[in-house]
Amino acid sequence: MDISSIPATVFVAFGVITAALLTGFFSFMNMVSAKENKVSEFRLTWVDGLRNEIAEYISAAQELVRVSKVFVAKDFHSPKEKKEIHIEWYKETRAAFSRAVENLTKIQLRLNADDIAEDAKTPEAELMKAVTAARNYSINGDLKGVLSSCNDIRSKAAPILKSTWVLVKRGEIGYRRIRRYSLFTVTIGFYAIISFGIYIGIATYNTHSKKELKLMTNTIEEHQKHNTHPLPQPQKEPVTPKLNQPQESIIK
Repeated sequence: MDISSIPATVFVAFGVITAALLTGFFSFMNMVSAKENKVSEFRLTWVDGLRNEIAEYISAAQELVRVSKVFVAKDFHSPKEKKEIHIEWYKETRAAFSRAVENLTKIQLRLNADDIAEDAKTPEAELMKAVTAARNYSINGDLKGVLSSCNDIRSKAAPILKSTWVLVKRGEIGYRRIRRYSLFTVTIGFYAIISFGIYIGIATYNTHSKKELKLMTNTIEEHQKHNTHPLPQPQKEPVTPKLNQPQESIIK
């Protein structure tokens, strides 16, 4: 089919439909990308909160241990003095103990109990074990256990903090998938447009060449038709007998 025979309105309609489809596609990708970026923001807020709560707990635990070492009843103290020291210890450690328990509770609430129940070897499960042990140490007044729990919680939380930060830096799974689809679509569309343009150009050039060749052929034929005449035939001269020739020449 001759490409020049296609009406221009077909190309216009094709361009409009293609532009509408591309607009809808990229609008959808922008919507998904915005949603995934928001999830990344929430995830970053979550990891920052976890980091702050762990730091608050370690600070409160060390304060609790420090104050407890100061208010220690000796054997030479009377029962009344021991009671007064215990009361003072309670007053001084109440705020630190409250902060320690509060931040342990916040850390526990940040962890997904369902994921921990499904797999007890995940970093979240290990952190939950360390937090539970730290709570028990605090309740039982085990200062050595409280100090050791600080290092344990810090080491168990490190993989979670790192993996979450890497995920935020790389982008959510949905965002990365949309980014791959967008790159693929743009690449295919770019090559499709170039290929279609080359095809249109070649087809148009061939069509015009054929038209010019046909027009030139018709022109030559018309020119030959109008300018060609029959050639005149040479006329033979009539042979006339020669009269009064001498007899000698006849004899010869």
